[in-house]
Amino acid sequence: MMARIETLSAYRCTFSYLQRNNPLKEELQEKIKADIPPEYTFADFIEDFCKATSSLAKGEVTERAIMLLEENVYSRPSESGVKKWRIVPYAGKQGKPFRIIKTTTGKKYDFGSDSAALYEHNIFVYQDEDSAILIFHRQSGSGCKSVFLEVANKMLRQKGIKLNMELYLPLVSPEDLDVIPTKIQLQFVRDSTSTDIAENTHKKKQREVVKELGLNLGSYENNAIKDILRSVQIGKIDRAVAFARIKAECPDAKDYNDAKIFFRVGKRICPVQWNEFDSIMGVYDITDRLHQRFRSSGDFIGELSAISDEYYKSIIKEEDVNAG
Repeated sequence: MMARIETLSAYRCTFSYLQRNNPLKEELQEKIKADIPPEYTFADFIEDFCKATSSLAKGEVTERAIMLLEENVYSRPSESGVKKWRIVPYAGKQGKPFRIIKTTTGKKYDFGSDSAALYEHNIFVYQDEDSAILIFHRQSGSGCKSVFLEVANKMLRQKGIKLNMELYLPLVSPEDLDVIPTKIQLQFVRDSTSTDIAENTHKKKQREVVKELGLNLGSYENNAIKDILRSVQIGKIDRAVAFARIKAECPDAKDYNDAKIFFRVGKRICPVQWNEFDSIMGVYDITDRLHQRFRSSGDFIGELSAISDEYYKSIIKEEDVNAG
């Protein structure tokens, strides 16, 4: 168990009416014009999400699938008027062949691209009067946030509603962040068709890294690039602006269209692709604390829930201080 990296990521979530391409534009015209929020709660959302995904829902953009069964929605005791749930969707890759090997016997089970490999994920929901905070638990590189958001908005579109998720970023200086960028590899990537027929079942192109340029962010010569990455982490600039500035710092970098960043999280190094930057932003590493508590109590979900509650309270406290 100690080999797994355990993290939490928190998002402030609200519902709004679609401003463009709203299928209910005529019915909702006045509310959209007046910027009135939908009368739609997370209790409503969870019920609808279960109905929409109980037999599996696919995220075409994320190339993942997700399923939430009604029995995997756990209502938790409310605190100070805040309603709480733990929801446990199954999520994972879909659209590609995969193999399962039984470790006790070595027996192999092959599945085609019409199957999906799903794993349990924990999401903690905290609903107050105005909005909700969702805290996603992530083990090593495995999470469900992206497919959750894609499928949720696909489902909500028929209601003319959109789910907005704003990543929570700790209000600290860059020097205090626990997640430190140590290396960046600028990449020139192009799409290529695989020679493996199985991988081309859905005519999706594979990404091929043609060339890379590695930069050590521990070197003072690359301090400007490190500062740019830290600015993205704390929300000062967006990824598009940051990528343009990084290329401007590097000679002969006009061909590069992607990147991989290596972050130090505690004693571990985590590689992250540029388009998955938000998976490391706002990340809250709970590995040591969770494993220590689990060794004492033997209750993994109980300890995970308690740490999520503590994180939620720290977010609310920090928001109150900032508002004051």
